[in-house]
Amino acid sequence: MQIRCINCKMPISIGRQAVENALNIIHEDNLVHYDFRCPKCKKTNKISKEQLLHAAPGWEYVAPKKEVKKKETKKKETKKKTEK
Repeated sequence: MQIRCINCKMPISIGRQAVENALNIIHEDNLVHYDFRCPKCKKTNKISKEQLLHAAPGWEYVAPKKEVKKKETKKKETKKKTEK
């Protein structure tokens, strides 16, 4: 996806993975647009959800995996050791 900075007019190339990450954030937080920061002038550029969907036509929301807490696994290991 190619955008142009609103402030400095520098062309910015946004990869497919960055577009999909932005769409996931928009979907999770129920946002209307996503802010991409210009690498040159550091100003934010608002990109609408429709523009991002146009750049990633096969995108589907994938819920993030929940991580297992380390404390729970350590408790299970100590219980196994005490049982032996």
